[in-house]
Amino acid sequence: MTYEEIISKVSKDTGLPEKLVDRTYRSYWRAIREHISLLPLKEDLSDEEFKELRPNVNIPSIGKLSVTLDRYHRMKKMNEISNQFKKEKNASHK
Repeated sequence: MTYEEIISKVSKDTGLPEKLVDRTYRSYWRAIREHISLLPLKEDLSDEEFKELRPNVNIPSIGKLSVTLDRYHRMKKMNEISNQFKKEKNASHK
């Protein structure tokens, strides 16, 4: 099924206009994106600060999108290594 077909089917099943169904769906995903974007995950957070963030989103019928403390630490380490590599590469080209 295409996106348009799904919107049409949901519209018929609920009796709501297709435009409203489409806007509602897009608004739902925009809210999730904004929630995740606002999290200060690029900052150096202590374990306690990270645990207070609640970096999880539960999406019915799909599951939970989450960032664990372990994953946060690994991604920070990978980012540091990547930044170091870029600095060394730029220094060698000058």
